[in-house]
Amino acid sequence: MDTRRNDSATVLRSLVAISRRGLVDASFGDAPLSITDQSIVMAIAERPGIRSIDIARMFRLNRSTVSRQLAGLIALGIVRDTAPPSGRGRPLELTPEGMDAYRGTLGALQQIIDQHLARWTDAEVSRFAHDLERFDRGDA
Repeated sequence: MDTRRNDSATVLRSLVAISRRGLVDASFGDAPLSITDQSIVMAIAERPGIRSIDIARMFRLNRSTVSRQLAGLIALGIVRDTAPPSGRGRPLELTPEGMDAYRGTLGALQQIIDQHLARWTDAEVSRFAHDLERFDRGDA
């Protein structure tokens, strides 16, 4: 395996490990939220009014999977429809409890990031943030 491919695999493993560590411990009251649940909550928080079909496309999930996940989140009081139940593709939003769950997930992730960056200089953190944003945008 060449160096670039090895480094790319390291980036993947690290991003997955960091995300999982932050998401695994997040929960809503007594109900643990799966990584899929948390991903859906984050998507709705970042795009209020998003529809289930949009979430399915975003995460490349089957619509029935998203519907089941949303039914559970609605039953927990985390997510709600914002339109009357007369049509398909109703916009979704987080309830106040859902926003708390979202903030808790972000807080858990931020805590891990802060711990990992604690010994880095400000310049190193700035460069890393810049490079990650570039990576996320898909810049060449």
